[in-house]
Amino acid sequence: MPIKALVVGVSDYSAIRQSDLPFCVNDIAAVTKALIDGLSVEKENIFTLGNEGVVNTSDFIETLHLMIANIKEDDTFILYFSGHGGNLPDEHHLLFSDKPISTQVIIKFLDSISSKNKLIILDSCMSGNFRVEETSVFDLNANVIDFFGTGYAVISSSNATQYSWGHPAKPLSLFTSFLCEALTDRLLIKKGNKSLYDIQKLLFLYLDVWNKNNPDIMQKPIFRANIGGTILFPVEAYTPYQSETYYYESEDYIIYDVEPSHSSIAKRYSVKIILKSPFSFEEISNINHEIVKRVSGLEIYKGKREENKWKNKTPNIIFSYFGRDEFDITNTNYICHTTWVDETQDKNWWYRLSGKCEIINDIHFNFHTYYNTLKIFQQDNTGEEISVISQTKEIISNLISLSEKVIRNYNEFLNETKTEDEFVQELNKLVPFIDEWCFAVSELDLPPKELKNWSLACSGLAGTIHDFTLFYNDHGLTTRTFDNRIACMNITKDRYYKELENLRTEEQLVSSLLYSSSDQ
Repeated sequence: MPIKALVVGVSDYSAIRQSDLPFCVNDIAAVTKALIDGLSVEKENIFTLGNEGVVNTSDFIETLHLMIANIKEDDTFILYFSGHGGNLPDEHHLLFSDKPISTQVIIKFLDSISSKNKLIILDSCMSGNFRVEETSVFDLNANVIDFFGTGYAVISSSNATQYSWGHPAKPLSLFTSFLCEALTDRLLIKKGNKSLYDIQKLLFLYLDVWNKNNPDIMQKPIFRANIGGTILFPVEAYTPYQSETYYYESEDYIIYDVEPSHSSIAKRYSVKIILKSPFSFEEISNINHEIVKRVSGLEIYKGKREENKWKNKTPNIIFSYFGRDEFDITNTNYICHTTWVDETQDKNWWYRLSGKCEIINDIHFNFHTYYNTLKIFQQDNTGEEISVISQTKEIISNLISLSEKVIRNYNEFLNETKTEDEFVQELNKLVPFIDEWCFAVSELDLPPKELKNWSLACSGLAGTIHDFTLFYNDHGLTTRTFDNRIACMNITKDRYYKELENLRTEEQLVSSLLYSSSDQ
């Protein structure tokens, strides 16, 4: 996803007898460097206007058209502007060296270009006086990979009535100084990417701290978008940790999977086993000891940190889960599960007896008396691929569209263009529909094995979306503080973007099933 950027700074306004802004030349250099260092933008993909101070409207329009002619569908386009701006009389305009151009006209024009996403950054007075006309909608027949990160976003340096200031200690504008810090912050890198959401959140935090310390020259930045989810900027190569897998088959059993569940104080494995015969529990305990010996030599981890801590050490705890077939394993329905611990562990605690538990041959058994009933229920309620896909996609498409509306209204509350009461009123209009579609998730048939992880990603996303309804209901308004409600909402929004990204990944893994079903 190449990034192409147009960086504009207007310093010379002598032709129209407006005050010059000498620091805008420096803004151009600072933003260009931040895009290269912080977002890994290729230098040749950055066009700059204003290095000599003058930027006429014809120069801007000509360069914009030149760039757009070379934009591809998968590209990201960034427009940065630093210079005078104002409301003429009610609609905001960006002021060039010769005359103004309507900010809304520029936004509308950029929205129409073919690049997948656009980011518009405005550092000028009163630049928060703009509109984003529509909310991102997830189409029933769309794919998450096409929805995620599609659209445009606008970040302004101030609200609709505030001035934007130069930095008192740097030869830059105040907003641009913080913008460059946010763009280049390496702590924002996650799995090789920086997200627009994280960059915007850090930028706004910097300005919030500034405003608290400088109430006489406050700037309230504004963020509006119609992007599905957020934009991910790939900034460095990322190779995910490759966890080892293990499969073993004997005459009596199959070790179907071994999962690391290491803690800070113990090396632990969870082992899923298919029994080939109806063994007694005494026989299962003997098999369990054999499995412990076989698994003890494995080196399986979720990440490099775990590997560094536990490599070449024998497991302290092994949990074993016994089923009769693959259906049991993929549906997590077991005859019993067992615990084996070594002599370093507190056996009195791990082998405590309660409920349907027993110790057999130094193995702690927990018997699942509901096994047969649950298996019959699961078999009777496992749906066909096409049906599960179509029903799930309908639910998720509606929930994603609703959540984007929630986020849009919430952002306006954060922008201080809506009061909390007004946001709650808008949210209450959406809550019944979110509740309805989240309830529909519980009515779905169980997914077949091939769709299991995709279905779990969908239900996880649905749960996160429902959390948007929890903090501004009667209970939340009564028991939570103003700041706590905002903190909880921000945490949920962050989780929503991660869940949406996870669904995008799972969708790609089963794309052949999803796409073939949509053709039928």
